[in-house]
Amino acid sequence: MKEAIEEFYDARFGMFIHWGLYSLLAGEWQGQRMDDIGEWIMSYHRIPIAEYEKLAARFNPTKFDADAIVRMARAAGMRYLVITSKHHEGFALFKSDADPYNVVDATPFGRDIIAELSYACRRHDMKFGLYYSQALDWHERNAGGWDDPAYLPARRPWANIWDFPYSAGKDFEEYFSRKVLPQVTELLTRYGDIFLMWFDTPRTISAEQSERLYRHVKTLQPRCLVNSRIGNGMGDYRSLGDNQLPVMPLTFPTESPVTLNDTWGYKHYDHHWKDSRDIIDKRIRLAARNVNFLLNIGPRGDGSIPEETERILSQVGSWTAGCAEALEETRGNPSPYEFPWGSVTSKGSRLYFFMNDGAKTPLVVNGLVTKVKAVTDLRGGGAVDFSHSDADGIPSLSIALPVSDAYRPAYRVELAGPPVFSDVITDQDGVLSLYPHGAAALKHGAPQPIPRHGLGDRYMRPAHMALEGSGALINWKDPGVSLVWEAALTRPGVYRARIATPIRYNAEPAPAPRRLELAVYAADGAREARAQWSQLIDSGSAEAAEPLALSAGPKRFVLRCADCAEDEPVSLECVSLVFEEETE
Repeated sequence: MKEAIEEFYDARFGMFIHWGLYSLLAGEWQGQRMDDIGEWIMSYHRIPIAEYEKLAARFNPTKFDADAIVRMARAAGMRYLVITSKHHEGFALFKSDADPYNVVDATPFGRDIIAELSYACRRHDMKFGLYYSQALDWHERNAGGWDDPAYLPARRPWANIWDFPYSAGKDFEEYFSRKVLPQVTELLTRYGDIFLMWFDTPRTISAEQSERLYRHVKTLQPRCLVNSRIGNGMGDYRSLGDNQLPVMPLTFPTESPVTLNDTWGYKHYDHHWKDSRDIIDKRIRLAARNVNFLLNIGPRGDGSIPEETERILSQVGSWTAGCAEALEETRGNPSPYEFPWGSVTSKGSRLYFFMNDGAKTPLVVNGLVTKVKAVTDLRGGGAVDFSHSDADGIPSLSIALPVSDAYRPAYRVELAGPPVFSDVITDQDGVLSLYPHGAAALKHGAPQPIPRHGLGDRYMRPAHMALEGSGALINWKDPGVSLVWEAALTRPGVYRARIATPIRYNAEPAPAPRRLELAVYAADGAREARAQWSQLIDSGSAEAAEPLALSAGPKRFVLRCADCAEDEPVSLECVSLVFEEETE
């Protein structure tokens, strides 16, 4: 299993494909457009099974070309592919003896899409993975979700409660044993080596059923990885939330699924495309935080790929070609710090620096203990001047960045050995970043463990304060708990203090009346300054009303919630201090 996890890390960038009967509707039913994700149209409009099944007779995607899709993915720098073999609509894109509601038996197309993609992946040295909705299936009376019928944020039910409105007598085990286990068997015995099984939305499924499904996969293909959305704490790696980005480098194998626009399944009127620079930025950020990037495309109902998709992926591939070694088969930032000037990946005794636009020269990196042997411009190939210094026990690396008009220029930093950084959290380029995972929690002065949450949470919030899968702190509602960081500032000055909260999917920044206080203590224990917030910004950042005047040297930072509320807990992504001006 360790070898399979290393292959997962090495793959780094994958293509997700959402495709099914919903692609024919393209987000519109009987003249009514939906303002939700396209693959949920059956639930959104509560389309009866008898009506929805008629789509199968129209499904004839003659423009589908498995080889062209895989070549496009490879050219973009992707190394694995995952497709929806069966989404919540219940329709299978493969020949299934367990259920005739599939692309071979129920459509004029009559071809096994999963087979064709699996062959194309083998031809082009692409790892092949399969999405499978194990709990939700709107074609089935006994499928999951009926015990939690209202997904209120999107006004759509989890289960098919329009054809099957009564929960009495529903038996998830009947569906699970009759359809799920046999179809998973078909997927893992007919299509060669499967890189991973991407399960989704573990509503209703019990811990015993999740474990049975996990063991079933491992019995059939021991090296096949299973994601955490199998439910109930099972899985070999963590799937973050849809379009969720981590706030720190993660040590547990993790993947972030991201859409190219606002939908997953094709909608003909969704033109809110992320441009190629946005995708490049996300690829860099995710690699630096040791997280795989699974980027979704949604083919049209006829099998063709939207032109915007092809254009964006082509641009991403062109950019990647110049710095592939800094992204492929790398690991995340090995330091305990964030770098406001850009992002860092690592590979053995090498670091790779990706610069943001407008990065200052010389670039100063504090806290790198391992000596540097050489710095090279990855695109130009030229050597870059650098120097070392050591002030007040904090090692510092200075790099004379060359002038570059490249987007996100990258540099190879060759070290004398494995990268070692100081354990002391230190400001970088005038910004001190304090993340929840680097804090000690105290409750009335006594240590308070912060549990991890998010591997198998079944979409439920924890009862107590926890670090979710992305690294953000959630559910802080006890005013007796404080967060404490030991850190150091390299220069005296006036600093602005900011608190960022996690960006939530489809959420706009909104004021949140919660009072927090950050106290800063000098090495001798005397309080040096204090910052206060009368409100935070959910899905955004809030600045303290008054700046902080701070000396250089080691500090203790203590954050407390003055009026945490049971019904309005605090979520925290980062506390940052931004240098404004120097003081004597």
